[in-house]
Amino acid sequence: MNRKAGKRWIIIPVEVQVRELLGRLLVAAIAAERGYSVLIGHDRVIRRLARFLPRGVLFDKSLGSRNDRKVRRYRRLGYRLTAIDEESTGFFARPDLFLSLRLSDDSLERAERWFCLSDFIRGHAERIYPTQAGKFVTTGMPRTDLWRPEFGALFSGEVESLRRQHGDYLLFCSNFGTVIHTRRGEFVDRQFDRWNRINPETAAFRKKTEEEIYRNLVAYEEMLPQLRAWFPDRKLIIRPHPSEDRDYWRAVAAKIEGAEVHDGGIATPWILASAGMVHHGCTTGIEAELLGKPHVMYAPHPDAHHDTEIMQAFAPIEKTLDGLRRRFSAILADEHVPRDREPLQRYYASLVGPMASQKVVDEIEGIAFDDGYLPSWLSLLRFSPRHLFAEHGPRTAAAKAYSRQKWQGVTLGEIKRLLGVIAGGAGLKSSLAADEVFPQLFRIEAAQG
Repeated sequence: MNRKAGKRWIIIPVEVQVRELLGRLLVAAIAAERGYSVLIGHDRVIRRLARFLPRGVLFDKSLGSRNDRKVRRYRRLGYRLTAIDEESTGFFARPDLFLSLRLSDDSLERAERWFCLSDFIRGHAERIYPTQAGKFVTTGMPRTDLWRPEFGALFSGEVESLRRQHGDYLLFCSNFGTVIHTRRGEFVDRQFDRWNRINPETAAFRKKTEEEIYRNLVAYEEMLPQLRAWFPDRKLIIRPHPSEDRDYWRAVAAKIEGAEVHDGGIATPWILASAGMVHHGCTTGIEAELLGKPHVMYAPHPDAHHDTEIMQAFAPIEKTLDGLRRRFSAILADEHVPRDREPLQRYYASLVGPMASQKVVDEIEGIAFDDGYLPSWLSLLRFSPRHLFAEHGPRTAAAKAYSRQKWQGVTLGEIKRLLGVIAGGAGLKSSLAADEVFPQLFRIEAAQG
């Protein structure tokens, strides 16, 4: 093969579309401007096609614990592995337990970089995995880049549409997936059993966590009708977490006049369009704070998993209904003052200055790997038995619902639109081209000419 005809590839799987896609597209856009070819798309599609894709740097949403099959397979196939853990806010509940379940010397040995949210997390990771200390690099989280003012145009159209449709509404973003998971039962139990084999402390932590979260869930069911009663002229929008059972919240909303459940799209425009938001230690609270939108964490009962140092830094916390009512009255009187970003970088690096996405690509540029080639016949694999079975084979209703909640699908036209706005917000000079090389797998490159 003519080496000059090859390209340097970055492969970016996306597991939860509403959580990861936009931040990963920003990484892809920056990498494309620097001369890389990028494949970005549905995590499960990339896994199925891994044997046929060019062996570049794979930028994943996590690495995994000891003997993780995905990590071992990608490395065996020849990919250079990098990751940033999209669930790193969970670190603050039990740092050592979190890192023992989400990483291992085994997975780190097979990786090139593990990008850290902050120096604070990196310090803990280096202490627990000292022989792999060189793999840890502080970058921050790419999706926080999009919460900067310069990316406001990404959401402005949808924000206006939501305001026209729903008026000046109150927003509740839920994160009780631990106890109302769409696939609670065998699927969740299997995951916890695996974690307990890795670290026996998991069982006791799970039991305590579920008890605490359930008590708060019951309190939220009692609080939400009160919220509507206090402010009857405003609709209440309930947004379930991507992992949660939608029917659970539909049943709750059915008992509250003026309450609706909406789970379409990403949370950002819903936050921006709202008059104020309540949550229970959700990452959307961190997002609201960085977007400059008023929010409050309602925490009526102790909850070590959510009422953590990071939430105390980002969210005003109320523990009583009276306190919550006063807080929302102040919010609706426009008395919210966002925190200064600089001190918050203890928890999320790159909130000011160079973006996290730029730092991720900077690090990838320091990794040696060969040029690669994308097969011209790749799209024909959509007719392969493996792909057809994965798309149309028998699955339970819960499994199908969970899959749809994690990945709703995106069109090439939407990818192109988002890339254009993202490139403008990031100040990129190159025009970017995109095409769909396989259903839900997109190639992004700098446009030629």
